[in-house]
Amino acid sequence: MSWKREIENRILIKISNSLVNFISTTSVTPIHLTFASLFLALISSLFYYFSKDCLYFSPIAGALLLLSGFLDALDGAVARRMKMESKSGAFFDSTFDKIGESAVFIGLITSGLVTPFWGSLSLASSILISYTRSRAESLGVDLKGVGLMERAERIIITSLASFLEPFLQGSINLAIILLAILSLITLTHRIIYVNRILSRKLS
Repeated sequence: MSWKREIENRILIKISNSLVNFISTTSVTPIHLTFASLFLALISSLFYYFSKDCLYFSPIAGALLLLSGFLDALDGAVARRMKMESKSGAFFDSTFDKIGESAVFIGLITSGLVTPFWGSLSLASSILISYTRSRAESLGVDLKGVGLMERAERIIITSLASFLEPFLQGSINLAIILLAILSLITLTHRIIYVNRILSRKLS
């Protein structure tokens, strides 16, 4: 890891810790953050849909998507700090993640900003990536950090392309094609990884 990357990580950790400390002193609960994350993702999908009429809506959609992802990462940290972790909270968190992500892809596909084939492939592969992690964990295999395209990476790439779209038309479509390819690579990687781990346990 380069010194620059290390400094950036320390800054991000410090900011998130400060926010967690602040939120922990308020009446805001982790489930509030989970619902807020979903709400922002749904609003983001609407802005993506209406970007077909005004390309300057796409940066707004990208910013909302980034904020949604940040709140999604924050709710777990707040739950741990406030000792409010629960199975129902984890269920809502993962389920709402998929609802929000699906809505964003649907907004993109129906807007015409991306080709239906690549948009559908990205949507399917992103859901399958999450499914493989969930199924693997139920079998005792941890997939956290395995593969290139986890949710955070998908959000960052889509958001960055959204900021560029009004000035470089086609940026979002190129980003979605990239996501689809890398997501399929990630899915393949995870399938091979889980099979190898489970085979070792049987031997």
